[in-house]
Amino acid sequence: MSQDVAVVRRASVGSGADVRALADLRFTWRHDESGERGDLDTFGPAFAEWWAAHAETHVAFVGEIGGHAVGMAWLGIITRVPGPERFRRRSGVVQSVYVRPEARGLGLGAALVDAVVAHARDLGLDYLAVHPSELSYPVYERAGFALTRSVLELGLTASRQPI
Repeated sequence: MSQDVAVVRRASVGSGADVRALADLRFTWRHDESGERGDLDTFGPAFAEWWAAHAETHVAFVGEIGGHAVGMAWLGIITRVPGPERFRRRSGVVQSVYVRPEARGLGLGAALVDAVVAHARDLGLDYLAVHPSELSYPVYERAGFALTRSVLELGLTASRQPI
């Protein structure tokens, strides 16, 4: 696989192939690697419906090697309360960055993050936030993300409680 060129591109909600590839990547990550229950036959159509309903606020990028989707990253766009000087205020959240295990270590995760950052800049977003895993911290630090004291989080579900 490492002999093929990795390509990162913006995915299209209007492309059935992109929708299926992203649903498969998300399902693989959450089901196969994280142990969530469900089946792809049910998840796939529900995912397609969700993305169609959220296409204005969620931009997807797909990473391909040899024409096969092996990674993804999402930009969630948040419209913020306007201010008197700057009425249009938007920020972003990097979400669901995932690369299949067999394609890890090739720089695809970093390329996906770079694509999200570039798109956020093109949109003129004020800032990006991310909730990185321990494994992905270096990827985000190399992309310019830094730990700040300006964000606090309150976990509202059992899975978001502090350790």
